[in-house]
Amino acid sequence: MNPRVSIVIEAYNEEQNALAPPSETLQALRCQQFPLDQVEVVLVGSAEQIECWGDLHSEFQGFGTLRLIAVDPSHSHYWELKNQGAQAASANLLAFLDCDGLPAPSWLSTLVSALESGADVSIGPSVYRSSRRSADSAWMLAMALPSWSFTLARTSSADSPQPGSLMGHNLGIRRELLLQHSFPTLPRSYGSSILFFQLARAGARLSYQREQRVAHGFTFRWWLSRMHFRRGWETYEGRLSDPSWPRIPVLESMKYVEPLLLRTGLVARDARHWFRFGRVLGLGSGRMVLLFPLALGASVAARMAEAAGMYAALLAPNTSASQARF
Repeated sequence: MNPRVSIVIEAYNEEQNALAPPSETLQALRCQQFPLDQVEVVLVGSAEQIECWGDLHSEFQGFGTLRLIAVDPSHSHYWELKNQGAQAASANLLAFLDCDGLPAPSWLSTLVSALESGADVSIGPSVYRSSRRSADSAWMLAMALPSWSFTLARTSSADSPQPGSLMGHNLGIRRELLLQHSFPTLPRSYGSSILFFQLARAGARLSYQREQRVAHGFTFRWWLSRMHFRRGWETYEGRLSDPSWPRIPVLESMKYVEPLLLRTGLVARDARHWFRFGRVLGLGSGRMVLLFPLALGASVAARMAEAAGMYAALLAPNTSASQARF
């Protein structure tokens, strides 16, 4: 009997970033409000990482099937691992999770329900967590605003949220569809955005589920100097990679002032989007107002790091490439 859903987890983040131990992710999966005997877990990574995961026998008790996929080191980038996991999976429904992601107890049941109810793709909100702070802490909620809130469309209402993009660490999708529209394998972080554009143009039925929540691993140094610096650095090649990428030609013509103008505009957009994002996360009106200065400060810090990344790509692309690595 085939599993009802296959959860694909890559080892790339553990080997490259080590933001949180994968054992925490596996423990959270065992607490899902979903029959685990109907779940296949597909772990994909290097031979060394798969060997380490294979030692975590107790973490896999109760799952219907476990598959450990060791891949060629020359084809072990983040997006390549996810594609290979999809190819190896047995179920018709796929759930993608990073090895440092902490899914809420309702994550898998919400995702599967959305797909079995007719959606082709199910997207949910992402937040952060660290070794010292939970996903519901003020700092983690604020830091998530500039990083992850763009997956919620700005045209959404609180009662009917719609997806504006997707992230590879929190995604449900029909396997047949993912095999037709695989993750772009370029070693850049915007592969998920390109996939979203492709799926939208193909007419896929996209669903946003507020209970499909994942807390991604976090350190302030990685968040500021790697993630958001990289996001700015990749702007120039990213917007040339797909015709659906949002572009502002007038700003693009102002080569050396564009980074500041563009990122300042994103701060203004974040300020408005915070209240929409907060409602999706279940925050009350009072807490959203209290946390607004903190969220706005996080937006300013993240967007200025992105501006720095844009200037680095403009002025010294070769020397800054390592800092912007994914």
